[in-house]
Amino acid sequence: MHIAQPAVLLATALALSTATAAQAARTTILHRFNGTDGTNSQTALTLGPDGRFYGTTLAAGQFNRGTVFAIDPATGAFTTLHHFASNEGSDPYGQLLLASDGNFYGTTRYGGDPNCPSGCGTIYRISPAGDYATLHVMTELEGTTLQGGLIEGPGGLLYGTATMGGDLNCHGVGASCGTVYSFSPKTLQVTVLHKFNFSDGRWPYGRLVLASNGDLYGTTSSGAAGEAGTVYRLKANGKGFKNLVQFANTDAGCQPKAGLIQADNGSLYGMTEDCGNNNSGAIYSVSPRGELSTIHRFNPDGYARDGKNPTAELLQAPNGKLYGTTRLGGLPVDDPNRNGTVFSIKTNGTKYTLLHTFTSSPDGAQPTSGVSLGPDGNLYGDTPVGGVENFPGNGTVYKAKIAK
Repeated sequence: MHIAQPAVLLATALALSTATAAQAARTTILHRFNGTDGTNSQTALTLGPDGRFYGTTLAAGQFNRGTVFAIDPATGAFTTLHHFASNEGSDPYGQLLLASDGNFYGTTRYGGDPNCPSGCGTIYRISPAGDYATLHVMTELEGTTLQGGLIEGPGGLLYGTATMGGDLNCHGVGASCGTVYSFSPKTLQVTVLHKFNFSDGRWPYGRLVLASNGDLYGTTSSGAAGEAGTVYRLKANGKGFKNLVQFANTDAGCQPKAGLIQADNGSLYGMTEDCGNNNSGAIYSVSPRGELSTIHRFNPDGYARDGKNPTAELLQAPNGKLYGTTRLGGLPVDDPNRNGTVFSIKTNGTKYTLLHTFTSSPDGAQPTSGVSLGPDGNLYGDTPVGGVENFPGNGTVYKAKIAK
């Protein structure tokens, strides 16, 4: 297991000079949410089989419990596919999964079992045409507050994390630490693969990744020795759980709310939200065996030119670069409306480039979700707020056109 320690960074000196260059993406707003069609979109978009992007909003809609929507990246044509009702769950959180059966699968943060104060959350299915079904209502022991979304594994099993639930007296304080679970779309049953106990982490937010070695990798946002989060590994059957990294207040940052991706070089990449330079977070890589490297620390000079406090999963594009968002910061530093960024960076930590700074109006603000690759090679994403002159607004869907 690797405990994060101060490390020699690969790109700190380059970060400031690159981040102050002209922003390299032309951004187009495809949709501004108005409340009736949802608000507070905090999950990355998923490209569907028809070329449209699919996503969710956490709130508003007909019953003020969130929505599922589709949007055409070419025309901006927007369709609300589903309004969540009280018996279906609420706050649909986590990126939609397009499964091998052609349907989307998702999770809600709340709703369902009334034994939880706000409901324990649900697992649902929705077709590209909008045919909806609630498949499973979570219990406290299975896990609650589903925020990481689902991935598909061998045999069609789905895997996810619950931020709360599981061990209901985690760390002896009467709280809960979360779980890793599998779900069968055939039997509609949940199997708990691991219950976090604080010593091995607590409160997983991000999505799991199924690596090329067949193991599942994920992060917890808190817990373990440094109480600052972990990177962990386990088999798809739940066996062999191992903490690979325990974060502390060092170069690699702390509180990794974002999930991991596996890049084409075999390494896993993620981001921490806090600690590091000026409590601004970092980008890190982890080998499948657990060797940790910090490839970029945000906000080295205190002005947040390159952004700060990322919470989203990264994306690797066909050009090999990593693309992501930060929730705050950007350029120019004297703009009081700067509210987050889109950036790119090479997997070795060089060539950090600021692509876009959000300014609330008209383009949105504080992106907590990452970007997705469109069929045209450009980046697409959403923001939870902004889009109108009077902050906060209801958020936006945007396109960031990048140089090929």
